[in-house]
Amino acid sequence: MRERITLDINLKELLEKYPETKEILWDYGLGKLEEEDLLDIVADKLTLKGFFRLMELDEEDQGKLWMEIQNLIRELEDSSWKEKN
Repeated sequence: MRERITLDINLKELLEKYPETKEILWDYGLGKLEEEDLLDIVADKLTLKGFFRLMELDEEDQGKLWMEIQNLIRELEDSSWKEKN
């Protein structure tokens, strides 16, 4: 059974479970947090929803980012499932 993620997942957990999401988040401001040496400090406290607010993403970008993350996770889980069977 697939694990559901929500907007309340913290960045640390998201990046640990799905490191591939870093590339997607980078384009939306994660790079800025890393460049300023803030990512390690806030990653375990900052939720995805909080990341949206911190990066001042409008609703359209929030929706786009959320769909990109969900699609990536779905692809990763599908390929993992296929490998097991």
